[in-house]
Amino acid sequence: MRTSLILAASIAALAAAPLGAQNLTYDMNAQVAPVCGVYSSTGTVIDVDFGSLATVATDATVNAPAGSATYRCNSINGFRRTIASQNGGWMTLSGNPTTDDSRRIRYTMAHGGGSGLSFSARSLVVAIRSSFPGNATWLAGQTGSVSFQAFGVRGAPAANGVPGTTVLAGNYRDTVTITLTSN
Repeated sequence: MRTSLILAASIAALAAAPLGAQNLTYDMNAQVAPVCGVYSSTGTVIDVDFGSLATVATDATVNAPAGSATYRCNSINGFRRTIASQNGGWMTLSGNPTTDDSRRIRYTMAHGGGSGLSFSARSLVVAIRSSFPGNATWLAGQTGSVSFQAFGVRGAPAANGVPGTTVLAGNYRDTVTITLTSN
């Protein structure tokens, strides 16, 4: 009986010991593409119409709210924002670039919002460039209001009080673009 007890114990020990143990390892991997942009619920092109400026004094402005802009970016290094005017910060007759004051109208842009997005009304004669750090704030998105202010063009009355304007008649345009670039 003693021999069978030793034999049973040896078989049990061999069964419990791994014979050439084999491991299985899973190396997990995934990618997240960069997503960085500025968005509006009303589309990618927003029309801003100041109406007729002929009766607005040159020292007065007409405010035109332009909705809001939401900024989202998942870049760990943050992003750069550039706000630029196609015509150097002026609405120009038929949208054609010019330095002739009789063919261009001044305007400014203001931007609301937190996390450094906001700025008070300013000209876009020089593009506005800012950098923002990468953090969770931009994953959820930050939204700020956007508005433009156009200066009037009513000129001083001429002889006998005849009204006039400081610019030629026509349609004045400019295109302002907000661009986000991930760092």
